Amino acid sequence: MSILNCGPLFQKSDRDNPKCMVEENLTKSENVEDKSTVSVESTEEVSAELKSVKTSVSTSESSNESTKPSEPRTIVKVCKMGSEHMRKNVNNHDFVFSFLNLKAVTDGCGSGKHSEVGTRLFGQLLAREIKQHLSDEKISEDAFLKTVNAVFEKMLSLCNDTNFIFENYCFTILVCLEFESEFVVYSCGDGYIIKENSDGISFERLDDGTFPAYYVYNWVDASALEEYKEGVAFKVSRFSKTEYSNVGVASDGLRFFDDLYEPEKTKFFDLLVKGKGGKIDMLINRNNNKRSGLFHDDISICF
Repeated sequence: MSILNCGPLFQKSDRDNPKCMVEENLTKSENVEDKSTVSVESTEEVSAELKSVKTSVSTSESSNESTKPSEPRTIVKVCKMGSEHMRKNVNNHDFVFSFLNLKAVTDGCGSGKHSEVGTRLFGQLLAREIKQHLSDEKISEDAFLKTVNAVFEKMLSLCNDTNFIFENYCFTILVCLEFESEFVVYSCGDGYIIKENSDGISFERLDDGTFPAYYVYNWVDASALEEYKEGVAFKVSRFSKTEYSNVGVASDGLRFFDDLYEPEKTKFFDLLVKGKGGKIDMLINRNNNKRSGLFHDDISICF
């Protein structure tokens, strides 16, 4: 079975003992070729499970001493359908969610017939697992990794048929965890990391090349894969709060930001800094339509 732009071919469907491989890629902020300003909007309906989880929004740090608490920072979320999906009447494959100290974007494989099913199911089950088993106010890195594996076990217990996996469970995962002294990004698949410091906002691209890495590959017999025979690992990037005031994640649909006219880029950047998600939504709408939309792919941001 040939899967276009979706990665390796599958022949068998299940493996009893999934791997959890985490490859620490400690990265200090560095300027990447693709730099731009970005913005976010929140249009995705949050599931009941996500709504039931307490959201913890971090406050911005200030160098000035004050007796008054800082204003809480608004988490801006965007999840917009690309013009190609609108033209072909295909569902939005992206999903965005946030709770506690976690901000996440999942992006379904373009050739997966129903990959939006996997992105939404993963987000809801992740929230449910954390709500049921985590009593802390913050999700630790270890707890995140254990929960991700538990979620995939549940998803595959529903159905682990090879074709079903290709059509539903192939999606990228980009998560930013915020802690007292740093932001930590776990990424598996293509997308972007959005960074804000005293110089403004920039983004760095995460690109696996021809075949994106999908975490579900860890549950497939290695002999059935053409790529990633040794499994798939999360890449880990760390950003100190002494240098960065905010970090978020975005799907690879953000690459079309560069096609905007300069005035729109400036507005997009300004709205992102100010946390005006609704206005960013309007900006994308007026630059996107079935015939001449600039954002050909779905675009999702959690910042």
